[in-house]
Amino acid sequence: MSERKITIDPLTRIEGHLKFETKIQDGVVTEAKCSAEMYRGIEKALIGYDARVAQQVTQRVCGVCPYAHAEAASLALENAMGIKPNHNGQLLRNMIVGAYQLQDHLLHFYILSALDFIDITAVLKYEGDDESVLSVKKWVQNELKSNKIFPAAPFLPRYEAMYAKENNTNFTAIKNYLEAIKVMADLTKAVAIFGAKAPHSVTLEAGGVTTIPTVGKLAKYRSLIISARSFIKNNYINDIVAVAKEFPEYFKIGAGYGDYLSYPYLPDENGENHLFVGGSTIDGKYEELDLKNIFEDHKFSYYKNKPDSNVRPLDSKILTPINYEEFKEEQKKEDGKYSWSRAPRYKGKIMEVGPVARVINTYKSGKNKKLNALVDSINKKLGLTFKEYNSVLGRHLCRAIVSTIIIDKILEDTEKVVPDELAFVERDVPKNAVGFGLTEATRGSLAHWIETDENGFIKNYDMIVPTTWNISPKDASGVPGAVEKMLIGTKIKDPDNPIELARIVRSTDPCLACSVH
Repeated sequence: MSERKITIDPLTRIEGHLKFETKIQDGVVTEAKCSAEMYRGIEKALIGYDARVAQQVTQRVCGVCPYAHAEAASLALENAMGIKPNHNGQLLRNMIVGAYQLQDHLLHFYILSALDFIDITAVLKYEGDDESVLSVKKWVQNELKSNKIFPAAPFLPRYEAMYAKENNTNFTAIKNYLEAIKVMADLTKAVAIFGAKAPHSVTLEAGGVTTIPTVGKLAKYRSLIISARSFIKNNYINDIVAVAKEFPEYFKIGAGYGDYLSYPYLPDENGENHLFVGGSTIDGKYEELDLKNIFEDHKFSYYKNKPDSNVRPLDSKILTPINYEEFKEEQKKEDGKYSWSRAPRYKGKIMEVGPVARVINTYKSGKNKKLNALVDSINKKLGLTFKEYNSVLGRHLCRAIVSTIIIDKILEDTEKVVPDELAFVERDVPKNAVGFGLTEATRGSLAHWIETDENGFIKNYDMIVPTTWNISPKDASGVPGAVEKMLIGTKIKDPDNPIELARIVRSTDPCLACSVH
């Protein structure tokens, strides 16, 4: 029996440092550890400030998905205030966060993970007349002739593994890679129309959106979204289908526990009837969301142990990071603490969050007929069931499904906005109040909790973010986290080029900057 360890550090291309270690026996992963390598403490930094500051400060958790933190912080304070935005405020909020999430999904596929499947060197065989692809071909040729240590970066070097064989798949994906950058820029411009800037929008507040929607702004926003819509509904989803046809085995690789959690996302103008419903699917059974079932375990996280390893939201203030000497001792232990990420659990279960959870929970709720029809159509076309969604390609496919549904929603919302009417009503910050805000960030379920003191200042703040759910370490029961489970049982063809591991982890779109907030 051959045994080997494989460590990739860091794995992620942006969004913070994720390290993972695996033990391989006879070519199969038998053990996996995901380690968040940073500590930040932004929640503690908020204490003592005006509660309205959270909307801006929490966005600095991440430069890739700040919009979601702005929304969650606003929702948490609105919950404490006992208010909802007015008609225009809710619609503009949807339009800002929806456009930002679309940009983020394109970023993940084309910039962060497509290169795990697409062969960039295939462009050297291109004989067509598309100027954009020809420019890439010329650039790659010149790079490979150069004396650079890493020619053609960031496309090369890479793992030497099996990539897409069909030239047309590669050529089309390379062309769309370049086109996606333009579409992402347009979506970012759309966000800035009502968000004032992107990233880190300044207009999302408790009480609505501070931008007044003029006819000109609405027309410009609508034009940008319509342009992006064609790319998302055609190029994006077709590229994923093309990859799926080349790598059908990845509908079976990277399976997790199959239990899913999601929060309500994108309501109507009255703050109700969300496009994606919240809830949980455990052992195939869907149930409505109950926040009382959420806690965080810290047994294998770099925090001093408490008598009860399970900590409820807003109780995490009792946790103290270990010091450097304790950190070194933990590193020496065979089964010591190994991550700055804590381990969220729902009903004691390890839950996967993200687009798959959003699609499955909404589908099972039966509350979005359009989504159900789209899912049924795609499943029939590709010969899939929900079982295959629990996989690498299932996650990529669900991002495309979610994107298709979102872009139609925000276009519809554009038509409902009343021009030149205020979208924001200011309220006083409540004293000695508690509130929570739930939303679906690009990577999954995001929740903020806030507690104010007798002056309306922040007394306590807590965030449980998507990647914390997915890349959590083991809990006190020794049960591996969601991504750790996805890795266990994976066959590795070449331990020196473990592309399978990279494809699995990146399919969850990990954001370590958020996870270690």
